[in-house]
Amino acid sequence: MRLWALALTIMSVAVIVPPSAVAEARLDPVAALRRQLASGNGVTFSNVTVFKSWDGEPTASRLSGVHELAHGEVIASEFLDPKDGRNPERFIVFPDRYYEQSSLWRKHLPEGKSWLVIRDKQSLALTCGHMRLSHPATLKALLAGAKARRPAGVYDGTRTTLYEGIITLGDVAKADPDLLVLDRKPTGIYAQVRINWKLWIGQDQLVRRCQSSSLLPGWPGIDDLEPMQFDDDVRLSRWGRATDIKPPAADQVATHDELIDMPE
Repeated sequence: MRLWALALTIMSVAVIVPPSAVAEARLDPVAALRRQLASGNGVTFSNVTVFKSWDGEPTASRLSGVHELAHGEVIASEFLDPKDGRNPERFIVFPDRYYEQSSLWRKHLPEGKSWLVIRDKQSLALTCGHMRLSHPATLKALLAGAKARRPAGVYDGTRTTLYEGIITLGDVAKADPDLLVLDRKPTGIYAQVRINWKLWIGQDQLVRRCQSSSLLPGWPGIDDLEPMQFDDDVRLSRWGRATDIKPPAADQVATHDELIDMPE
């Protein structure tokens, strides 16, 4: 009787464990990413990119916004570039076009229009430097080559584990054959470029922060260009937020052919 009672107790405890908790416990970062990419929801991001060539001062670029995720990929992005802080530039990006609201075009737009649409193929991704973190095979390759792992700080309300390592652009391209760096596939000396990277992964196995640093030998095809240093710091938050990115109202959008007073 005692053995039967003990077995019944164990079975009862097992029954009350939520199946979702077991599934979450088994998720690794790649599986967690795949789940989010199929969710139809989004993730908020902010990033700071510092670019420096040896013949110039460092230039920093700051972007913040949201990516919409579905069908295993990023399907739309909406973000701000603060520029001088007074007139931030806004972008809404889809795979076949993007909308821009910026000082570059503002004085050339027809009356009553505030957006310009550029119809061109766009590569949408959750990026960190020259790596596409929304590409599961890339994330898998990074974690497989991690040289260190340790507890880290709290980001987006979750305690994180820090992974870090070094990977070449060539190895990133093996994991992600569609990768372009400076508009080209990384071959030759570019494939040998080393990326120092760090990933902060939350208790739910989702990436909360990424840092990358790389030194490119120059721009392909331009022999006299100095080497260029790229440092990127990306923060991700609110994974799974409800997101439905839409284009601007049609009556607010101008095409390139409608621009006025453009220089010859």
